[in-house]
Amino acid sequence: MGTILFYIFESTLCLFILYFLFRLFFRNDTLFRTNRLLLMMGTVVCTLLPLMQIDISQYTPLQLPVTTVRNLLTAKEAGTVEERITGKEFPLEETSISVESEGGIIESSRGNVMSVIPVTLLLGGCYFLGALVVFISFLLSTIRMYRLIHRFPVHKYGKYRLIICPEKIISFSWGNTIVLSEKDYEKNPEEILLHEQIHLQHRHTLDLLWMECLVIFHWFNPAAWLLMRELREVHEYEADSGVINHGIDATQYQLLLVKNSVGTRLYSMACGFNHSKLKNRITMMLKRRTNNWARLKLLLFVPVAAGTLYAFARPEVKETVEQVMTPASVEQDSIPRSELEQLKAFFKHKAKDAAERKDTVGRKEVYTTTVGRKEVYTTIIIKEGDAHSIVVNMQNRIMLDGEKINDVKTLSARLTDILKKDYEESVKKKTNQIPPLITMYDQGSSADAVTSYLRAIKEAYLQVRAEISEQLGGVSEARLDSLLPISVHFAKPKKYSSSKGR
Repeated sequence: MGTILFYIFESTLCLFILYFLFRLFFRNDTLFRTNRLLLMMGTVVCTLLPLMQIDISQYTPLQLPVTTVRNLLTAKEAGTVEERITGKEFPLEETSISVESEGGIIESSRGNVMSVIPVTLLLGGCYFLGALVVFISFLLSTIRMYRLIHRFPVHKYGKYRLIICPEKIISFSWGNTIVLSEKDYEKNPEEILLHEQIHLQHRHTLDLLWMECLVIFHWFNPAAWLLMRELREVHEYEADSGVINHGIDATQYQLLLVKNSVGTRLYSMACGFNHSKLKNRITMMLKRRTNNWARLKLLLFVPVAAGTLYAFARPEVKETVEQVMTPASVEQDSIPRSELEQLKAFFKHKAKDAAERKDTVGRKEVYTTTVGRKEVYTTIIIKEGDAHSIVVNMQNRIMLDGEKINDVKTLSARLTDILKKDYEESVKKKTNQIPPLITMYDQGSSADAVTSYLRAIKEAYLQVRAEISEQLGGVSEARLDSLLPISVHFAKPKKYSSSKGR
């Protein structure tokens, strides 16, 4: 639903841009066919442009408003990473980690809570309800027109159908049918028939059908309604110009327009004799012809379309660790978001599983869980020295329990040795208590580097667990969670110094 609403938002922006450009540069031109094609092709492009996607290297202020709306409308899809990875439906938990020392708590952090509010469903429901109302209104108008056309005898007028209506109506044309009131047919048949015939020759009905569809999907958008009005006026200008070019006296024709200016349009799909503003139509007939070189103004749409496409562009997923945790941050580095999120979700899920096992109650941990769609809180209170720590600084250097690690391979090997030692001690003491691992990082740490570190941590845990399973002749995953739980917790990003000592 959020994706559909975001598409509507982007196409709405495009329609507004098209309308303002048309009003500023083209509306007063007498190049009616050019203006008609511009409105038709422009609205088609406005519906297709949001479907095109380009990638850019980094965010710019031009993308910020569009990206903000995208994040708001697609928050649900972006906030259910763990559900897609694990195949389970549970809310992302909020974890608070505190490390105690003699002087009190020295480290406290709280993760993000993804609370999904079905705002998009509410907006989507209102949108589709409005579209349904507009569609029904359009359908009723078409049915009324269809009934009128089939109520009276049909006459042949060249290749078109002519219907003479004894009722007092405004003459109009639709499809291949011309409907004239009996009064118009008796007094001014030539001018009015020629006017409606030109509408049919240029297939204006197809234009209006397309614009009606556009209005149904953009019923809330003033630009869509205004563009339809502009197209109707262009249709009338084009038909009036055709009548004058066929030798009809311009003055007499203008007087006829004045006489027929009273009345209302009953059928939205019809091309009527007096649908457009009378003053504008007479002004256009008297106006000096626009030079054909004015068509070069169409080139304005090239940079405008390029700029709009650039504003809709999605930057390549190049993010630092902080930006993955908080998407509104400024991007600094490159890493596919999905892998880092998968690793983070894996560790959070395994830590949650380990915390819920009965044989971990001996540790000083407190877990608070709510039910249903509400948040799940996990609070871990760990005394100083009872946990391992991995710290990454802005220069992507890493320390494991205060020991400087030079590369990922060394980290994996060193952590494997530590996990084996912890397991052997827990077996010897019969406590089944394995110290957890707390990861901390600078706000500017490279997401690429941290992803490789997390990957090494995961591999180390899985390797040791595989060795334990082999020693015991094969055990279940739940048993491994008891013997060697994968208990990795993420502390809030810090702004550590980038000194050489780190």
